[in-house]
Amino acid sequence: MNAHLECLPCLARNAVDLAQRSTDDPVIRKKIVAESLHLLAEHSMAVPPPYLFSKLQEIAEKHTGKKNLYREEKLCSNRMAQRLVENLPSIPEYDPDSFESRIRMAVAGNIIDFGVFSDLDIAQAIQLIRDSFSREIDLAAARKIKERMDSAKTILYLLDNCGEAVFDRIFIEPYREKTIIGVRGGNVINDVTEDELKNCGLDGFAKGFISNGSATIPGTMIEQTSPEFQEVFQSADLIIAKGQGNFETLNESDRPIAFLFLSKCPVVARLLNTKIKEIQIRTINF
Repeated sequence: MNAHLECLPCLARNAVDLAQRSTDDPVIRKKIVAESLHLLAEHSMAVPPPYLFSKLQEIAEKHTGKKNLYREEKLCSNRMAQRLVENLPSIPEYDPDSFESRIRMAVAGNIIDFGVFSDLDIAQAIQLIRDSFSREIDLAAARKIKERMDSAKTILYLLDNCGEAVFDRIFIEPYREKTIIGVRGGNVINDVTEDELKNCGLDGFAKGFISNGSATIPGTMIEQTSPEFQEVFQSADLIIAKGQGNFETLNESDRPIAFLFLSKCPVVARLLNTKIKEIQIRTINF
């Protein structure tokens, strides 16, 4: 999916956030934002928005040398998610033996958006999860995904955010022995890297894991990934991609992919003919 003009204000806000997280020096902050805005003004729009974000992060890192800017959000979101998992038995709508229930749980973390709502108390967070069970989802698409997961010999599961990944563990559980977990190649926003697998309860959990080798893209641009990752990506019987960033970078792939995410912006909502903040269960090449 290529970037649109509507993506620029959001990316500009990202540039300001990166500058503020990277340094307290107002002069350096201005340099980061100014260079970022110049890049956005001059760069081709024929690339996915996550690629443009990666360029902004590289600018901030160049000026400050700071990385892993969302470390505290990662730790906090994982702690919150673990506490929520412990409270799942108190949610009558949740049935661990139901595929539909587990796939709703897989996107529940994206609904809560731990990076934004990490200060929620448990009661509020549980209510948000319960709300996810009353939202409309594409049940036909969910059934297709189950059929493919049941028949696949190898599943590549591309993670998105910390916190959210704790819920992914619940979804993966019945398929763990044939699932390879894909993580980011470096610290970008609050996405999962190899270093966070343990805190998400996923270290040694599945058949294996693989880094995509891409350090700053909050998505999966195949041409930017490592040869090892590309081999796994091409050979997997099914790919499950979490989060809007993975959708934005993989929606034109020729591989069988199931996308699980929340539509979070007008551009994606318009592309999918849906509403903002709606649960998306989408499949391609099935």
